[in-house]
Amino acid sequence: MNELTYQLLADVADGLGTDLYGWHEPIAYRTGEDDATTRSRVLGWIRASVEQDIMGLGSLEPGEDGRGRWSNWDGSAEERLERADARYRTTGTLWNVFATDTPRGMHLYSAERSRREAAGIDPDAHVDHSFEGIWDAEGNVIEPHGDEIVV
Repeated sequence: MNELTYQLLADVADGLGTDLYGWHEPIAYRTGEDDATTRSRVLGWIRASVEQDIMGLGSLEPGEDGRGRWSNWDGSAEERLERADARYRTTGTLWNVFATDTPRGMHLYSAERSRREAAGIDPDAHVDHSFEGIWDAEGNVIEPHGDEIVV
């Protein structure tokens, strides 16, 4: 598992879901990419994660009383990805698309976390939304295939 995949799985490991805005802003800052390029990059990660069943998708939707209610998205991977694409490509600062944990993803994350601990590596190092350790100061990927989902 590469560093990017580990950090994204760590971010959803608490079971609360992570709004893609929480990934978008620090990634755009780190890479220096324009908004459209960052959105395309994040959607690529979401696509790979959903297709491999290591992450799910969800959102907050208004209930009958007008208050937000959690909704796990159902349907095929392609249907969920089209829905995420439509929401995430809109302008604004809140896209209300959440990456969520899946049993397979959490199993892979737990195994990698244990492997790191056994190797004497701090499993929580750099897991802080800064995405440090993935890109260098110029926005270049540090490890081979480091900007892809690799399990």
